[in-house]
Amino acid sequence: MLDKNAINSHILKLTGKAEIPEPLKIGFNYKTEIQGTCEGINEEDNHDGTHNYYYKFEPVLVELIKETGERIKAKDTRRKSQMLRSCIWKEWQETQVNQEFEDYYDNRMTEIIRKIIEGEL
Repeated sequence: MLDKNAINSHILKLTGKAEIPEPLKIGFNYKTEIQGTCEGINEEDNHDGTHNYYYKFEPVLVELIKETGERIKAKDTRRKSQMLRSCIWKEWQETQVNQEFEDYYDNRMTEIIRKIIEGEL
């Protein structure tokens, strides 16, 4: 049984890579803005009533910000199909339809395919 008063650690593990369009300079400081996905959680028992939780985070969109404020955008590494699915998920979230996402996704993909076949897209 977990102790409700125990202090657990939650650790974000960054994985993956980002392709940037220009070189960085050694000795300069950069800020980062990262959008991504939590791809997994691992729990580790510390045998003292506490646990460590490791969250595997895979970046999708990465921006570096130079000390001057200039932004360097990394290439989006997602496949086009992943980007489309992400856009449909965002649309599903915003429209708040009373439908499971997988059903909504299937209907939208069918509609997109139909429009392509009929020359509407």
